[in-house]
Amino acid sequence: MKIGKKLIISMLALTLGTILLVYAGLYAIIADLRGNIQKLYENIRTGTEQTIEEGLYAQDSDSLGVLADMQAEVTDSRLNIVSDAVSQSAEFAEKLYASPSAYSDSAYSPVHLSEAPETLSARYMFSAGVNETDALDRELKLISNMEEIFAPIMKYNERFIDNLYVGTASGIFYQYTKNNVFRENYVVTERHWYLSSTSFPDEVRWKETEIDSYGRPCITASMAVKDPAGNIVAVVAADVNFEQMMSNVIGSGLGETGTTFILGKTKDLLAYGSFMEDVEAHNGQLYNAFEDHFADPEVALKKIDDCAFGDGEAFLAELDGKEIYMTARKILSTGWLLCTAINAEEITEPIGKVTAQSDQLFAAAREQMTAEFKTLIIKAIFAIVTIALIVAMIVYFVSRTISKPVIRLTETVKKIGEGDFDRKSDIDTRDEIGDLARGFNKMQDDLKLYTENLKTVTAEKERIGAELNVATQIQADMLPRIFPPFPQKKEIDLFASMTPAKEVGGDFYDFFLTDDDHLALVIADVSGKGVPAALFMVISKTLIKNRAMQGGTPAQILADVNNQLCEGNEADMFVTCWLGIFELSTGKMTAASAGHEFPAVCGPDRKFELFRDKHGFVLAGMEGARYRDYEMQLERGGSIFVYTDGVPEATDVNGEMFGTDRLLEALNRRPDKKPAEFLNEVGSAVKEFTGEAPQFDDITMIGMTWHGKDGDATE
Repeated sequence: MKIGKKLIISMLALTLGTILLVYAGLYAIIADLRGNIQKLYENIRTGTEQTIEEGLYAQDSDSLGVLADMQAEVTDSRLNIVSDAVSQSAEFAEKLYASPSAYSDSAYSPVHLSEAPETLSARYMFSAGVNETDALDRELKLISNMEEIFAPIMKYNERFIDNLYVGTASGIFYQYTKNNVFRENYVVTERHWYLSSTSFPDEVRWKETEIDSYGRPCITASMAVKDPAGNIVAVVAADVNFEQMMSNVIGSGLGETGTTFILGKTKDLLAYGSFMEDVEAHNGQLYNAFEDHFADPEVALKKIDDCAFGDGEAFLAELDGKEIYMTARKILSTGWLLCTAINAEEITEPIGKVTAQSDQLFAAAREQMTAEFKTLIIKAIFAIVTIALIVAMIVYFVSRTISKPVIRLTETVKKIGEGDFDRKSDIDTRDEIGDLARGFNKMQDDLKLYTENLKTVTAEKERIGAELNVATQIQADMLPRIFPPFPQKKEIDLFASMTPAKEVGGDFYDFFLTDDDHLALVIADVSGKGVPAALFMVISKTLIKNRAMQGGTPAQILADVNNQLCEGNEADMFVTCWLGIFELSTGKMTAASAGHEFPAVCGPDRKFELFRDKHGFVLAGMEGARYRDYEMQLERGGSIFVYTDGVPEATDVNGEMFGTDRLLEALNRRPDKKPAEFLNEVGSAVKEFTGEAPQFDDITMIGMTWHGKDGDATE
């Protein structure tokens, strides 16, 4: 916007200020009135909703408490039936073992479980690995008398009990049920119910929900059986009819969305409304961890305990993504907790109907008020526009005397912007415009000086860039790059690569023959990046090769090189290094590590795995450090892969590292490939993983395959 127009608008605004203030005051009064009416309505509605909501929650809290008491009592009663059945059966079994002669002529003949019909009857089987003997047959006849008590219990309690059975220390499994699943590998003395009762022999033990050998959810009660000498000879157990519990207890609740669930002593969910569906959805696995269902499990558990063991009131919680209102009671026989809940939406549904009616009445009144307010605003705008036109005409003539110098200054600035740095403004007034013109003239002089300086800096950067390119080429030329490096050595196939993160890097590799039968492999990573790391890399590579050619084990070589690098290391740089000396005739690798990555070795199974060697301290880190030799034996056709941390620590745009698992996966896509090929597999996998993320570290790799003494590996 031009200055003339700005002046017109400014003077117009000043002239009309008084009128605008009058209308603004009127507008503020009306707007405040509307706001107060709106606020009053919202306070009334909020108070009404809160009062109704508190009443509804109080009413449902009482209903939930009554329902929870009733359901806890019913559940306790049914679990007591199961517990009594187990204790009575255990008592009867002890009579059998106390007086076996009184039951020697058993009238009961159970069939083997593999032949049993799918009707309520007695059946048996022996634990896996238990051979049938005369003594075992006599004990089976004795145990068969358990039908005398099992049959009536199951007849009158089939709604509560799914299976009744007894397992003996000798390996007999005797069962009264209509389920018929024969399990050849079943060992009765290793079952959870048997082990639990032998650990606590004088009480009925409850096993919380698990998936049984039939693949169904199951809750089990068990009790140990002792002979007259007090030795545990058997365990009696009963499975709760889980489906009946789900339908009779869990299926009943308050209102349309009411539900009930049971917590065990470990605070896992033993049963809840969608229990069976969740088991199927998770391939037969339990999905009953409390934290998998509640949004804030710690707070919810604290309030459940308050309800069950104290004077806590019903509370709100988030269950499976829905807000619920719930309370809890203790089941006395087992110490479990029964929780009853209802969706909060169902409780507060009546509030919505009341507020909807109120909103309709208020909306009609607000529309009438808005129409009157609009009429008043239109009249005010018409008056302001009329006065503004009159004032604008007056201001126009005044603004012309100010805008002309500004137009001249604008033309001068345009010429400077087009490259005419010698063009200066001739405005020399004593006002702000004159100050601005003089400021532009000074800026013109400064811009010319800046341009000259920029040319100098650009030339210097180009010179440094050229020198870095030369340094990059020198560093690359120091590494062996001719492959195959030893064409006359048919025993091995060798390949290596190095990709620096900057123009010059700190990683390096080397390989050379120390004699006709020994090949030295070196891979190392210098701390830091850029030119300092490259210089330290040159020193380290030279010292390692010179020392290795003098002979000795890898540990001795690293120890001597470490002491040499520690001398005068004022920059506190260090090197991680892996050095291996490979015997071409036997495939034996003797190696030592100075804090370097684990090598990956492909053995007879044609699969690369990490060889987790013992690391020594980094080179140049501490004078006098010692290193440990270790040996690896490559089989004919076996391979070894060594690398720097730039491979596993390569990161994607989300900061996730490539890792050794992905490294091994890339190597094992085709472990029979040549070294050049499986190095390329790793490099491609890293590049695909990192995507657009920049490379933060050097990536260096060596791969070698041993073809045997005569070099006759199959291609």
